[in-house]
Amino acid sequence: MKTTIFILFFVIFGMTCFSQNYQITGSVVDNQSNKVSYAGVSLIQNDSVFQYDLTNENGNFLLNAEQGFYTLQIRLFGNTLFSKNIVLNKNIDLGTISVEQTLKLQGITITARKKLIEQQTDRLVFYVDNSISAVGGNAIDVLSITPRIFIKNNQISMVGKSTMIVTINDRPLQISGNDLANYLKSIPSENIETVEVISNPPAKYEAEGNSGIVNIRLKTPKVNSWNTSLFSSYEQSTYGTGSLGGRFTYQKNNLTLLSNVSYINGSDGSLEKQTIYYPEQTFFEKDNGRDFYKGFSGQLGIDYRINKKLTAGAQYSGSFAKPKTESDNIGTITESNNNMQQSLKTGLEKLSNNNYNTLNFHSIYTIDSLGRKLSLDVDYFNYGKKQNQTYATNDYNVDNTLIADSYSSLNNIGQQNIENYSVKIDMLHPLKGLKLNYGGKISFTTTNNNLTFYDLSSGTPEYDASQSNKFRYSENNQSLYISGEKNFGKKWNIQLGLRLENTQTKGNSLTLKEIHDIYYTKLFPTAYLSYTPNNNQSFSLNYGRRISRPRFSMLNPFKTYTSPYISIEGNPYLEPSFINNIELDYTLKNNFHATLYYSNETNGYSLTTILDPNSILQKNTMFNFYANNNYGTNVSYTFNKFKWLESYLSGNTNYSVTHADYPGIPKNTEGWGASLSASNSFMLNTAKTFSGGLNISYYFPNTYLNTKNRASFFTSIGLRYIINKKITFNFSVEDIFRTNTQQWSKTNNEILTNYYNYSDARRVILSVSWFFGNNKINSYTPKTGNVEEKGRAR
Repeated sequence: MKTTIFILFFVIFGMTCFSQNYQITGSVVDNQSNKVSYAGVSLIQNDSVFQYDLTNENGNFLLNAEQGFYTLQIRLFGNTLFSKNIVLNKNIDLGTISVEQTLKLQGITITARKKLIEQQTDRLVFYVDNSISAVGGNAIDVLSITPRIFIKNNQISMVGKSTMIVTINDRPLQISGNDLANYLKSIPSENIETVEVISNPPAKYEAEGNSGIVNIRLKTPKVNSWNTSLFSSYEQSTYGTGSLGGRFTYQKNNLTLLSNVSYINGSDGSLEKQTIYYPEQTFFEKDNGRDFYKGFSGQLGIDYRINKKLTAGAQYSGSFAKPKTESDNIGTITESNNNMQQSLKTGLEKLSNNNYNTLNFHSIYTIDSLGRKLSLDVDYFNYGKKQNQTYATNDYNVDNTLIADSYSSLNNIGQQNIENYSVKIDMLHPLKGLKLNYGGKISFTTTNNNLTFYDLSSGTPEYDASQSNKFRYSENNQSLYISGEKNFGKKWNIQLGLRLENTQTKGNSLTLKEIHDIYYTKLFPTAYLSYTPNNNQSFSLNYGRRISRPRFSMLNPFKTYTSPYISIEGNPYLEPSFINNIELDYTLKNNFHATLYYSNETNGYSLTTILDPNSILQKNTMFNFYANNNYGTNVSYTFNKFKWLESYLSGNTNYSVTHADYPGIPKNTEGWGASLSASNSFMLNTAKTFSGGLNISYYFPNTYLNTKNRASFFTSIGLRYIINKKITFNFSVEDIFRTNTQQWSKTNNEILTNYYNYSDARRVILSVSWFFGNNKINSYTPKTGNVEEKGRAR
């Protein structure tokens, strides 16, 4: 099978026939003969931007492209000023192109203005160039002011979604956490054309997870160009963390190269508290931890345009990290009469070695000038994780004297290796009045887990076979999809899609001699309806069905220990959950957006803590046990009436109703949740080289499942200074008042537990970024086929 895959790829790759490039030149002026500078000039083919340029200070532009049929489009402030169909079979000089200050389309006059957001059929589009908050920033800064997206402690989330996928030009980024944040910091905001928020992905995307997609679309390059961006930052919280990285792109004739590297080294502190109210006693524990980060990640890609119809290439991504955790835990047992019985002191050290490698081969074949296009992706990834965890516990009397024979120490050594092969074929097949898209994917995944357990209490490691385990898991998936999009007049658009997924899984515990097989075939429909009554308003209604498969580590049935009284184990019987999403979107005057959403999840699974009323033992296990209905609304508005001020305001409200079917967990829970945020940017000089920022977020109390979360508050300030449009200095202080805490409570077996967690959010950050080259940006990036399996590996 693997041999066939690679033969198919190289057959397409070998269809070699070189073609010649031609130039298109011109000059843009307004109706007063003034030169129009920095207007976007695009060559569009098959609804995709083939080449892109900005007019210079004199209004001139130059584009290079192969022979073919194109549409030349000139845009400014999000509006189209000029459009012309072109047959390119020689060098063309369009001379002076005169554009009006107002746009006249079929008798309707539209004053040219900056378009900030636009609601399209299946996504919301944010135009980065039209936001002053993005000036001199990076991709992280851009996402922080994108509707429906939240950035908190370098973690990216989408309103109403439990998980999220970040893509660059439709290519998923297979990194997360600090690695993802560092990668995005290496992309200057000036390189970004738009950010697309896809809250309900169409049928061509994986049906996995209640996930949204945020797609960062980079500006299209000129030929014969290169550019580099470098960044470095230092963060000081309880401890210090340094990071650095760089991004390099190169385009020469038909060849495009892309590389990115980043490195991080440092640590954060954490404070966790837990109080469990047993019938006859109270157990309180306080954990002071320190998490060390040390890792390197990088990407290297090559694309080659073989001829006017065929492009092929490959890309490698890798991440190599050695995280470490140290913690000191003190637990106290107090009787109901407030007399302390004893205390437990535990020290824990966890060493990890995580390696991630992915390789993608891809090709795109343009069949004809009508827009028919065939894409092929062949993917492989490997994820390896080694973990060595040791803890030691002593028990003490009320007077702090050591209790005899109370010493306990355990060592867990775990190894996990995951491999995945996948092939994905996609066909874009436009018909008269209908955009048709169909394709399929096959995927093969295997994972091997080996857990060894040693008792160190005697001072000599003693292997415990009863608590050691070998577990193998395999999953095969085959999917087919089809979708069609059609316009009805100039105001209505409809898009319908259907995805079929067939899955076979096998879990094999070699130690317990247990095998669990699961087979299922499911359909995942999607539907989108949009209505644009005029140029100031748009409505969109969409529906989609999703599946959330357990991560591979959740299926391992054996226990690991974090202390003598806390264990975590997987569940080989765990099944996927299913989610139905409905959304209604409204956009007004390019800067106001509102969403009503509803989500229904069935057969939901979650980590459940089982408490024993007669002891302090805590067992954490995954179960399918609940159904949830979530109703919500999100409203955002960008105030940009002044040249020196831009404020992005956002509010979210949701109401959750959950029915649980598990002993000890309340049958029915419901409750409200809400959040408010304001991101403000101030231009402090007329050259727009010195700016300040003030960000405020407030999260109201909310209830989900049997968990009640308390309110939290986050405030940050920042300054930014730009030198020669190439070097940017940033200074910021986050969580100024140290209020970004997580506090929640839950009830299991009628036992109340209160939690407190603070993860070192208050910090001072200094960073510098340097962008140089010829400022011609590369944007072509292929799509991969195994994003779902990669996301579940972590």
